Amino acid sequence: MSVHRLLHLISTISAALCVTSETLAQCPVPGDCREAHETPGCEQPECCTLVCEYDPFCCEASWGESCVEAALELCEGISCPSDGACDVVHSNAGCADYDCCALVTALDGWCTYAAWDELCALEAAMLCGDAPCTIALSGMDEEEPCYKRLNDGWGVGQVASRIAVPCGLAMKGKTVDGGPRDLEWFALDGVTRRRVCFTFEAEFPMELQYMLGPEDGPNEVKWLVGEPLCDGPRLLNFLTEPGTSTLILGTGNRERAYRDGLDCDEINPDFPPEPDDPPPFAVYGLRWRLVAECLDLADIDGDGAVGAADLSLLLAAWGEVEPAEPFDPSQPDADLDGDGAVGASDLSLLLASW
Repeated sequence: MSVHRLLHLISTISAALCVTSETLAQCPVPGDCREAHETPGCEQPECCTLVCEYDPFCCEASWGESCVEAALELCEGISCPSDGACDVVHSNAGCADYDCCALVTALDGWCTYAAWDELCALEAAMLCGDAPCTIALSGMDEEEPCYKRLNDGWGVGQVASRIAVPCGLAMKGKTVDGGPRDLEWFALDGVTRRRVCFTFEAEFPMELQYMLGPEDGPNEVKWLVGEPLCDGPRLLNFLTEPGTSTLILGTGNRERAYRDGLDCDEINPDFPPEPDDPPPFAVYGLRWRLVAECLDLADIDGDGAVGAADLSLLLAAWGEVEPAEPFDPSQPDADLDGDGAVGASDLSLLLASW
């Protein structure tokens, strides 16, 4: 069990135990849980509750050395709140805003144990203060319970597969990030380059990557993008490569996949929960929806027709193609033949599709 799930369980149990209302009223209050002070209670809610349940005196009289010793023993891995602004890098784990700290550390365990590094600060800036959203679902269901991993590509030791993507596909499903992590693999195999347009919506921060290569390799991640939380439908208009290729949907951002904080909310009948197991823990919703369209190769702007606008985009991109870093799938790709440059052959393909 991960520390976040353990803390979630501890917090749930603690709330139900027979602790006096006067004692609970002292959690949280100002004061570092790992330093002695004259006032009762301390500022880290989970740690304060654990210690005061162990020794009610710590929340009734003062936070003495015995309370500090209990905190050091009982509160390993609890780092919210802590020193440092949440959107600023600092050497200690956790940050000063409790709600933001709890959100980021629930998704990213590194920020709990090690330090509040560049990615923790980035995640705080991206996620804190944004309200969760609920998307309207329609389309074919993926028919995969989130504990099954049926559409998870070529996982080692797994009986798994990829989702076929016919033109006009509309699909919905769930993705989780732990126990085990569930990804969605969409097969985009073809004998020639093709243009596809995906419209994605999700209730969680999305990690999307386009991977080339078959099951036995070699494999190459052509690009990876991270999509903000609840930022509306996201369009990806891009050219697929010949051969075996896959679009993979998961939780996370461009820098780091999330491994915790989004538990599956369905009961696995083969491994039902024990009576004392904590409930599923998810800081966001689990659901996603996509629409996939097949476009003409020369429909650079993705409007469903090949015309003057596409010609303008092609001429503006004339010359050698400089790969964008980071990749931005919203930028038009005019290298229709995939030779690394936009030139006469691409113009010929466009005119043939006019």
